Amino acid sequence: MSNQTSRSLDDVPRRVLGTRIRLVRGDYWIGRENEALQLTGPAATIFASLDGRHSVGSVIQLLVTEYDVDPKEAAMDVWEFLDDLTRRGIVAW
Repeated sequence: MSNQTSRSLDDVPRRVLGTRIRLVRGDYWIGRENEALQLTGPAATIFASLDGRHSVGSVIQLLVTEYDVDPKEAAMDVWEFLDDLTRRGIVAW
């Protein structure tokens, strides 16, 4: 279940310090404790924008522009992805 109701489009997610990040041929590899994630395509685009300066709304707009997707679909995907990264301790608010 998404936690987006407690957050707004103006909120600014950021990567958590201590997360191991490698960029290999355009894909992000993220390491936390005993797990590694490979992020490609839209997931890599979202993750690249998590610099502590971009709001959720601007990340959604980036996906709409970059991948020509429906804004509602992009919003659902971004919130779901950010919620997952938050649960994994990779993203903070």
